[in-house]
Amino acid sequence: METKKRILVFVPEFPVLTETFILRELEKINEYEDIDLTVFSLKKGKGSIPDSLKEKTVYWRLNIADALSTLPYFLLHFSKLRKIFLKIKKGESSDSFYVFLKSVAYSRKFSKYKPQLLFAHFLSESSTIVMYASEILGIPYGISAHAKDVFVTSHCVREKIQTAQFIAVCNENAYKYLLEKFGNVNNKIHLIHHGIDIEKITKSVEDRDYKPEKPLILSVGRLVEKKGLQYLIDAAKILKDKKIDFSMEIIGFGPLYRDILEQIKENGLENEVKILGENKGLPNEETLMHFKAAGVFAFPSIETEEKDVDGIANVLLEAGVFRVPVVASDTGSTHEIIIDGETGLLFSPGNSNALAEKLEILLNDEDLRKKLGNNLYSKIEKDFDINKNTVLLLATLRAQPVEG
Repeated sequence: METKKRILVFVPEFPVLTETFILRELEKINEYEDIDLTVFSLKKGKGSIPDSLKEKTVYWRLNIADALSTLPYFLLHFSKLRKIFLKIKKGESSDSFYVFLKSVAYSRKFSKYKPQLLFAHFLSESSTIVMYASEILGIPYGISAHAKDVFVTSHCVREKIQTAQFIAVCNENAYKYLLEKFGNVNNKIHLIHHGIDIEKITKSVEDRDYKPEKPLILSVGRLVEKKGLQYLIDAAKILKDKKIDFSMEIIGFGPLYRDILEQIKENGLENEVKILGENKGLPNEETLMHFKAAGVFAFPSIETEEKDVDGIANVLLEAGVFRVPVVASDTGSTHEIIIDGETGLLFSPGNSNALAEKLEILLNDEDLRKKLGNNLYSKIEKDFDINKNTVLLLATLRAQPVEG
């Protein structure tokens, strides 16, 4: 009799409104009968958990009491832990002693679910915890790498490439960066795109409609520097000065909320531009309803000085599901999905005039909007279908050796 493979997925916060791709991917993996999934998270996010994952999700964060109760476990495995610690002192991760201590406690907690494979999201500290837990427990581990965790917050990457069973990277930009900087030891780094469930998303809002009074320019994303929203506000001012009829909605939350509101006010755009959700964002289904109503989707993302840049933003996939034409800055891996003049219009990052020009072109050309929207839908159907892409990830997960 075939037994299920027990996989524990470690996500620092779950589910996050701006990381719906993780939720959707895990929900799809959980549908396979040969997988026994546990989602282990440190913090509950603002998103909602589908019923299928509620009993599969565990929240636990280390505190002082837990650290003290881990002491007998530490002593029991002292010989193995000492060997790992000595390797830490010699290797790239010499600054990781504190993370190692935390991983001892987390490995104890992981062991209660008897996992046969650990799978960590992000190439940052979260996967370092899993790396040490893997060695302590004697079971293999894999990593899902994204964008900021690759370029800005990565941790012990060289060691992870050597010790992980695989690293699945969700966009070409981050994939090529890792190959160029670290090499592909034993072909462990794989390019596996995230996907989106077209049928499920369209059905979720098929009976819900939102009717904006004017042609709607929509933008969705965290209110942070990387998203380049200041350039979108400047573009809105240009459009208004040219007496172009439009409304603009921004859905998101983040530290720049007040700054963006002030920029809207300074430019006299209070009637044209709204930030929805009062810096709390909106539930995913409500956000999808605004996608359904949009005439154009704007994605003005930039690369920050610290090299933080988007991979393939999930919002571009969501726009495509509803055949909404996209105007996007040519940053990160956006070019993988937005091909200029074919599946959308591209402009140079940080160029408000170019952004305004592209928005004006689409607002004034219904035939072009339909063409780009339909082409984007076809691109997603071909290359970003969650059913196809999850199969690739599952093949990687299933291929790993089973211990215990």
